[in-house]
Amino acid sequence: MTRAAFVLLIAAVACGKAADSGASQAKAPTGKEILADVAASKSLPPEHYASPTAGFDLTLPGVWTGHYRTQEVKDTTDGARLGVIFRFLPDSGSRAPQETLMTVRVFSQKAWKAAIRPGSLPIGSVLAERGDDVFVLSLPRENPYPAGTAEALGYDRLLISIAQGGKQVDLTPHVK
Repeated sequence: MTRAAFVLLIAAVACGKAADSGASQAKAPTGKEILADVAASKSLPPEHYASPTAGFDLTLPGVWTGHYRTQEVKDTTDGARLGVIFRFLPDSGSRAPQETLMTVRVFSQKAWKAAIRPGSLPIGSVLAERGDDVFVLSLPRENPYPAGTAEALGYDRLLISIAQGGKQVDLTPHVK
């Protein structure tokens, strides 16, 4: 997936439910306000996650700190063998469910080649490779929260932060 396609996918996810109408949407920050907030958050120290099972270190924008949880699972999606699911943590007072922000899947080289189907949407973008392992970042197709809610805005903020110029998601495989 090219960088331009990645940014367009993030924008589509962030605006996925923007067509919904309602009084709560009128008070929602504008796209420019969200982008300005994300740009300002670049000054935060980066967030680090280490996967003991998949064997990688992941660096994320600092705005992610305290706003996600992970779960490492057996994942056979399109031939993957392992997935690390990153779920959004709504504010503590919210009863909203914890929805998936992104998944890092580990494929064998053979399984990854088989998962690439010309003419179909890609399952994700390759972040790194290590020997026979291919680490792929998969993003949701849309924001699962109702437009204009605090959850939707927080979710958008995290996804937009990984698309803001430069390499915002950096995966470093552990040496085997």
